[in-house]
Amino acid sequence: MRHARAAVLLLPALALTLGACGGADAYCSTLSDNAQLSATVYTSVVPGMVTSEQADERLALLGELEGDVPEDLQEDFTTWQDYLEEVGPKLDSQEPEDMTAVIDAGDDEVDAAREALFDHYNSTCMD
Repeated sequence: MRHARAAVLLLPALALTLGACGGADAYCSTLSDNAQLSATVYTSVVPGMVTSEQADERLALLGELEGDVPEDLQEDFTTWQDYLEEVGPKLDSQEPEDMTAVIDAGDDEVDAAREALFDHYNSTCMD
């Protein structure tokens, strides 16, 4: 009787655990299905080295991932997505103020978000 009660109590916890993995599985699966782009989606954006088109490609992949981002990465994901939306249109500009704006927009918060997403991708999705 005790074993049956213990099993009943563990089922909800197991369901929550597996449910949490489901998001990460879908997230990693989408990244794996787009391996070439995934290799750069969370890398730094440097004016003259990344184009507006490449930023748009990254944003498109982020759009596919949006509903599957693990909860603990949601804030970092939103920060990174907002950053790409902000700087993407400026990446093809030759205007010094646009290049400076791209560099300035990549503040500590953006860099920390990029790093957290990149580390998760490498440690969880690449295993």
